[in-house]
Amino acid sequence: MACEQPLPKEGIEVSDAWVRKMPPGVSNTAAFMIIKNHTGQAVTLTDVSMEKARHVMMHESKVVDGMAKMEHLDRVVIEEDAVFEPGAKHIMIMGLDMSDNAKSYNIRLHFDNQPSLDVTAQVRDANQ
Repeated sequence: MACEQPLPKEGIEVSDAWVRKMPPGVSNTAAFMIIKNHTGQAVTLTDVSMEKARHVMMHESKVVDGMAKMEHLDRVVIEEDAVFEPGAKHIMIMGLDMSDNAKSYNIRLHFDNQPSLDVTAQVRDANQ
């Protein structure tokens, strides 16, 4: 009996996409995800957007000379994967009204050498 092999993955794959749930009245939050590149060539993430947010951008948290800093990222080059996680690269979301208690939000990833990709990010507490 022949054993079926899984098909190789192609394109851009996004997993574990989530938006940090914030207390009522707080409109700034962050989103996290893992982006895997199966194209065989580097892809560049140039921008992120959300319809329900006032402003969205990519940041990276770093500790420099003992001080925590957030650095704006104009682009993220993805050879094999890019991990957006708390305390590191993340998507900063400002002006998001979470009072509707939405369970998820749509985030659009914009690439310079691939089509844009819509990602559904689940809302969850940071400790989940």
